Amino acid sequence: MIRLWVCLTVGAAMIASLLMVGTKSSTAAGRNESTYAYGSHARQKLDAYWNTTDSAQPGVVILHGGYWYEDSGWATWSRYFADNGYATFSVDYRLNFDAPWPAQRTDAISAIDWIKSNAAKFNLDAEHIVVVGSSAGGQIATALATYGSGADRIDGVVALSPVASPYRAWNDGNHDASTAKERKVRDNATILARCFPDEADVDTSMHASCWDTWKDMVAKNRASGANDAPMYLIHSEGDFVPVQHSLDLEEAEEIGHDMPPAGVTVETVTGSSAHGGGLLDVDGLPDRVLAWIADHTS
Repeated sequence: MIRLWVCLTVGAAMIASLLMVGTKSSTAAGRNESTYAYGSHARQKLDAYWNTTDSAQPGVVILHGGYWYEDSGWATWSRYFADNGYATFSVDYRLNFDAPWPAQRTDAISAIDWIKSNAAKFNLDAEHIVVVGSSAGGQIATALATYGSGADRIDGVVALSPVASPYRAWNDGNHDASTAKERKVRDNATILARCFPDEADVDTSMHASCWDTWKDMVAKNRASGANDAPMYLIHSEGDFVPVQHSLDLEEAEEIGHDMPPAGVTVETVTGSSAHGGGLLDVDGLPDRVLAWIADHTS
């Protein structure tokens, strides 16, 4: 059994940054913006964006990308969703050097539970929430859709270039011709799992084996059909996280578990190599995403 143990040295400036839990609060053009902690870890925080309304509004929870090891900014699109009628929450979570999988899925669930418990602060309808995940955040988002009874937790998932199968990504990044980005996904997925994938690595102890961890990171392995939240999965034609990630998940849901045909929608944006949040810069795509969210939160 080959295992990877990672030792990371973090500079003093980064440590100081991680120890700070934001408490900012501001209002822009009637929009409220504040940062809250949903847990005790420095990364267990979220930025909330909402407009005060006379009635409860549905919610959008955003899970950033960044190869599971860094945060990518989502303030601009968070404000976009907020100004289109959604209480919006950009959620940070423990990264791969903070904790191994499934800590990231656990954090996302904890954040959603906190948001629902504090719905009144944000004029939020806690029964109608959609998750938007980008790249590595898309992996967590699709895991939310398929883990347990995802449909009881959220109304749906919009995933932009989701790494729905870190194992597929590991294989794609493990060739001589693999690109630097493919290798970066491979390496960080390995850190996330704390080991290399090996089907022969079956643990007989009380702890999950390395292979069990890799299987659990793949969203389709948790697919159960009608109990899973609907998904809108989007890739570009030239995406370095190929659409096959989402097609595999779609097949598992609709063929393997009899999920209704409309339960998983996979879209490939032609003539583009945009990835993750960059897909929202494609003409017309934000409108299609908003329409899908409105349809599933109404």
